[in-house]
Amino acid sequence: MKIHKKIFLTLLFAIFVIGIHNYVSAFNENITYKAEYDSAISYKVTITGLEAEDEEYMYSAMICQEQDVTSSDFMSTGGKAFPIEYDKNTNTWEGSTLGAHDGLTKGYGAFEKVGKYYAYVAKIKKGSINYEIIDGPTEIETPDLPPLGERISIHTLNNSTDYYIQVNARDTMLYNGVQRTIRFYVGEVTDAELLKKLSENKEDAYDELLEYAKEQVPNLKENSFQDTKTGTLDYNIVADYPIENGKYYFLYSILDNENGTYNDVEDIEIYNGVKSSEGVSLTDFEYTILEENESPITNTTDKDLNRNNDNTTATKVLPKAGISTIFIIIVFITLACTIVFYLKNRKYKGIK
Repeated sequence: MKIHKKIFLTLLFAIFVIGIHNYVSAFNENITYKAEYDSAISYKVTITGLEAEDEEYMYSAMICQEQDVTSSDFMSTGGKAFPIEYDKNTNTWEGSTLGAHDGLTKGYGAFEKVGKYYAYVAKIKKGSINYEIIDGPTEIETPDLPPLGERISIHTLNNSTDYYIQVNARDTMLYNGVQRTIRFYVGEVTDAELLKKLSENKEDAYDELLEYAKEQVPNLKENSFQDTKTGTLDYNIVADYPIENGKYYFLYSILDNENGTYNDVEDIEIYNGVKSSEGVSLTDFEYTILEENESPITNTTDKDLNRNNDNTTATKVLPKAGISTIFIIIVFITLACTIVFYLKNRKYKGIK
């Protein structure tokens, strides 16, 4: 009888535990997460189903690949946790997965590595030091990358190269001390219709540019450089390219996945070519639509030289257009006045 009683109590306890677990799971199933590209350096995470803001507790969220997070992990400054704020208009909580939270922490770049990601939410009573995890691990869908042209930003100068690796600041040297390699190709864009679409910001123009670049890749050389903590190199990555004024160039860049550790990220950008005595560079894109058979003029000197070298240019002063017409009009008016004067003079002739 005692054995049966123990079995009964054990089963009752198991049912109780399962019931409580199911109750918590049912509650947590109401909490949903959505991560989306927010800016050059962050993803925005929107959390729904979490109770409204109150004056007693503060909340934090965390996104990581670990499934064994504890409450003490939320206490780490500069770690993977980030504060979330309540939006009364939408009844949701929002926070950024990366960025300076309070000027002291550098935040956490999420979604850069291959694999699944999980979200956690914890609350802490104001005045306390102990966090309580109220949800997680909950698998979260990996958000899309930013649009093409906004993932890896590279600015080339004549004597140096300034670049800022956006890629949503994915685990770069600047944020997490991880040096990444950027491979790239440079090629000329001669498709006038594509250039026009890019200048007008037509939908899918950058997708077309990416395909245009990939078709040329087999005939182009691949170069690369590595991320640095300052985001500045002491050399120009396009110095050896035959870049010319008045032409347009794409820069197809790939953030290396470091032997499969990181997700693949590629980007494409369009530039104007600049060549001067200081060297070559690529500048912000601005498209000039030329008339048929018209050639681009890069500067006043070239224009003057072209004019002087043109053997069809007259070397003497030519009659000004319209001068013969004016002369005829003056003669006609003079003749009319003479006739009128003559007739009047004849009428009154002999009157004294």
